[in-house]
Amino acid sequence: MAAKLPLSDVLSAIDRKDFNWYSNLDEEKKKAWSSWLFIRYVSSAKGKDRDDLLLNTNEFVNKNYGDIYKHEELIWKLMCLTSTGKKQFHEWIKPPNSKIKTDAISQFVSEAYPTLNGREVELFLKLNNVSDLKQMAIDMGMSDKEVSEIFDKKKKKKKK
Repeated sequence: MAAKLPLSDVLSAIDRKDFNWYSNLDEEKKKAWSSWLFIRYVSSAKGKDRDDLLLNTNEFVNKNYGDIYKHEELIWKLMCLTSTGKKQFHEWIKPPNSKIKTDAISQFVSEAYPTLNGREVELFLKLNNVSDLKQMAIDMGMSDKEVSEIFDKKKKKKKK
């Protein structure tokens, strides 16, 4: 079974600026290390130092992460640089959701504009009301039945 790295140990070592912590890990624990995962924690904290931690993480680690992600020990040392040297409470930041919503209207917009990503589809939906989108579907030559399937779907209540 693969070794696990306790979250509290890792974050505590970063807060203490323990630059040698990663190099002192055995090979099994180094395999369990995920820099991307811990960057999510390191960049957030509660308290007066939260802005500094975020700016430091962006400046030292995130800025060139794509170039250095294979150099785990370097990333560790950069993460230690982000710390203020004081114990912090680090909370998880959920990664952005790039998935497109699966409702019929979002699907329609995605098919009409295939170059839009998930966030752009959401923005498009916020900027346009349903009647505008219905008219767009009609203008695209969709039948009344197709338009109704996309825009007039109502949730059916399940009978017990």
